[in-house]
Amino acid sequence: MLVVSCTKSTNSTSSSPSIEDGTFQYKVNGNLVTIKNISFADGEYTMFSKQVLGTVISKTGYLFHAEKGVNNAWGFGIVSDSLTIGNYTYDTTYLAASTIATTMIYNGAQSAIFYAGDYISINITSYSGGFISGNFTAKLTPLPGGGASPDYSKKGTTVITEGQFKNIKCIY
Repeated sequence: MLVVSCTKSTNSTSSSPSIEDGTFQYKVNGNLVTIKNISFADGEYTMFSKQVLGTVISKTGYLFHAEKGVNNAWGFGIVSDSLTIGNYTYDTTYLAASTIATTMIYNGAQSAIFYAGDYISINITSYSGGFISGNFTAKLTPLPGGGASPDYSKKGTTVITEGQFKNIKCIY
């Protein structure tokens, strides 16, 4: 008797594992962080919100916020009247003109775009039906507590790799 078994193999060019809808995932200096859209009440959520140009807001954009308790959070903005699939890269030059900060908290320590060489590169891969997906990388500078200036020798030492987000709801 001959028994043959076959399995379907899918070759993927992505080195990152697939993530669930509503999930924001990244590595901070090699350490994986996953934030899911559970609920505001549970202190773990992800969201985009469209902010329209007005008297207080200087440019139309999409603001992203993710939080997992008080020790892990992200905030960044994409300036665009109409978000499209493609790459959006922001550094200190752009942030000075746009006034949209990029900041993250990892294990209670905050980092941000602060010095030349710091950046965030966001690649929107899908925007459909009010849900946004993509990937990102960043180099940020750790910020000391108490209002002290960041240590220049530590610029760009918070390295974000393998960042991805999948079907994050956009609030209009």
